[in-house]
Amino acid sequence: MIVIIKGKNRNQLIIKALSILSLVGMFYLYYGHMSSKFQEQNEQLVSKLNIKIENKKQDFSKSIEKLIYKEAVVVVDLLDQKHIESISVVKDKLLIVCDYNTNIEPILIRYGINALVKSTSKNIKIALDINTIVGNKYES
Repeated sequence: MIVIIKGKNRNQLIIKALSILSLVGMFYLYYGHMSSKFQEQNEQLVSKLNIKIENKKQDFSKSIEKLIYKEAVVVVDLLDQKHIESISVVKDKLLIVCDYNTNIEPILIRYGINALVKSTSKNIKIALDINTIVGNKYES
C-alpha cells in the first residue's frame, strides 16, 4: 500500500489570501468611488428640483395675484367705477370702499354671504375673503 501525504504549501495560501484581500480592497474602493459619484449626481438633481419648485411657487403666486386683480376688476365693473373710492388688500380680505349711494346688490348676488358689508354715513365698506375667491376659481 502506498500513502501519499501532501504537505501544505504556504506560498499558495499566502497568494490566495493576498488575492482575496486585494479583491475585497478593490470592491471597497469601487464602492467608495461610485457612492461619491452618485452623491454628486443626487445633489445636482436636488438643486435642479429646488429651482423648479421655486419657479412653480413664483408662477403660482403670480397666477394668484392675477386672479385677485381680475376679481377686483369684476367688482369695479359691478359697482360702477365712478362710485368706487378705493380698493385694497388687507390681510386676506379684498377691501372695497365706495360711496353711500352705491347699489351693492350685484355684489351681494355674486358673493352672497362671503361679502361682509359695513355701512356708515359717509361710505360703504365691503370685504371679500380672498381665500374663498381663490378656492372657488381653482375648483372649477
